[in-house]
Amino acid sequence: MQEPVTMHLDNMPMRFTPDGRVAVIDAIKAVTNANRPRVIWETLRRNHPEVLSFCEDYPFQENDPIEVVNSSGWELIMPLLFYYVANEEQELSGYHAAAV
Repeated sequence: MQEPVTMHLDNMPMRFTPDGRVAVIDAIKAVTNANRPRVIWETLRRNHPEVLSFCEDYPFQENDPIEVVNSSGWELIMPLLFYYVANEEQELSGYHAAAV
Protein backbone atom coordinates (compact mmCIF):
# COMPACT_ATOMS: atom_id res chain seq x y z
CA MET A 1 0.00 0.00 0.00
CA GLN A 2 1.33 3.43 -0.93
CA GLU A 3 1.85 6.05 1.76
CA PRO A 4 0.55 9.62 1.65
CA VAL A 5 3.05 12.27 0.55
CA THR A 6 3.80 15.63 2.12
CA MET A 7 5.15 18.37 -0.13
CA HIS A 8 6.06 21.93 0.83
CA LEU A 9 5.01 25.12 -0.91
CA ASP A 10 6.98 28.04 0.52
CA ASN A 11 7.69 26.00 3.65
CA MET A 12 4.01 25.18 4.16
CA PRO A 13 3.25 21.47 4.22
CA MET A 14 0.57 20.05 1.97
CA ARG A 15 -0.53 16.45 2.39
CA PHE A 16 -1.44 14.39 -0.65
CA THR A 17 -3.10 11.00 -0.86
CA PRO A 18 -1.28 8.29 -2.85
CA ASP A 19 -3.65 8.96 -5.76
CA GLY A 20 -2.91 12.73 -5.80
CA ARG A 21 -5.78 14.29 -3.87
CA VAL A 22 -4.73 17.19 -1.62
CA ALA A 23 -5.82 18.00 1.93
CA VAL A 24 -8.08 21.02 1.43
CA ILE A 25 -7.04 22.92 4.57
CA ASP A 26 -3.35 22.41 3.78
CA ALA A 27 -3.81 23.69 0.23
CA ILE A 28 -5.79 26.73 1.33
CA LYS A 29 -3.13 27.60 3.92
CA ALA A 30 -0.26 27.11 1.46
CA VAL A 31 -1.81 29.01 -1.43
CA THR A 32 -3.29 31.94 0.51
CA ASN A 33 -1.12 32.14 3.64
CA ALA A 34 -4.38 32.71 5.53
CA ASN A 35 -4.35 32.67 9.32
CA ARG A 36 -7.61 30.77 9.58
CA PRO A 37 -7.84 28.40 6.59
CA ARG A 38 -10.41 26.19 8.34
CA VAL A 39 -12.83 29.14 8.72
CA ILE A 40 -12.36 30.02 5.06
CA TRP A 41 -13.03 26.43 4.00
CA GLU A 42 -16.11 26.09 6.20
CA THR A 43 -17.59 29.31 4.79
CA LEU A 44 -16.72 28.44 1.19
CA ARG A 45 -18.22 24.97 1.37
CA ARG A 46 -21.36 26.26 3.10
CA ASN A 47 -21.86 28.82 0.31
CA HIS A 48 -20.78 26.49 -2.52
CA PRO A 49 -21.86 22.96 -1.56
CA GLU A 50 -21.23 21.81 -5.12
CA VAL A 51 -17.50 21.58 -4.31
CA LEU A 52 -18.23 18.81 -1.80
CA SER A 53 -19.00 16.39 -4.63
CA PHE A 54 -15.24 16.46 -5.35
CA CYS A 55 -14.22 15.94 -1.71
CA GLU A 56 -14.01 13.02 0.66
CA ASP A 57 -12.46 12.26 4.02
CA TYR A 58 -9.05 10.60 4.07
CA PRO A 59 -7.42 9.17 7.22
CA PHE A 60 -3.90 10.61 7.24
CA GLN A 61 -2.09 8.57 9.89
CA GLU A 62 -4.31 7.83 12.88
CA ASN A 63 -5.78 11.32 13.20
CA ASP A 64 -9.35 12.22 12.43
CA PRO A 65 -10.08 11.98 8.73
CA ILE A 66 -9.27 15.14 6.78
CA GLU A 67 -11.12 16.38 3.71
CA VAL A 68 -9.23 15.94 0.48
CA VAL A 69 -10.11 17.17 -2.98
CA ASN A 70 -9.20 15.99 -6.45
CA SER A 71 -7.83 18.27 -9.17
CA SER A 72 -11.27 18.96 -10.70
CA GLY A 73 -12.58 20.10 -7.32
CA TRP A 74 -9.50 22.24 -6.68
CA GLU A 75 -10.11 23.97 -10.04
CA LEU A 76 -13.54 25.01 -8.69
CA ILE A 77 -12.23 26.03 -5.26
CA MET A 78 -9.20 28.05 -6.36
CA PRO A 79 -11.02 30.95 -8.08
CA LEU A 80 -13.43 31.24 -5.13
CA LEU A 81 -10.68 31.34 -2.52
CA PHE A 82 -9.52 34.89 -2.95
CA TYR A 83 -12.99 36.31 -2.31
CA TYR A 84 -13.16 34.39 0.98
CA VAL A 85 -9.59 35.28 1.94
CA ALA A 86 -10.35 38.97 1.37
CA ASN A 87 -13.50 38.70 3.51
CA GLU A 88 -11.59 36.89 6.26
CA GLU A 89 -8.88 39.56 6.30
CA GLN A 90 -11.51 42.29 6.40
CA GLU A 91 -13.23 40.60 9.37
CA LEU A 92 -9.93 40.18 11.20
CA SER A 93 -8.96 43.82 10.66
CA GLY A 94 -12.41 44.79 11.97
CA TYR A 95 -11.79 42.73 15.10
CA HIS A 96 -8.40 44.38 15.59
CA ALA A 97 -9.86 47.86 15.13
CA ALA A 98 -12.67 47.14 17.60
CA ALA A 99 -10.16 45.83 20.15
CA VAL A 100 -8.06 49.01 20.01
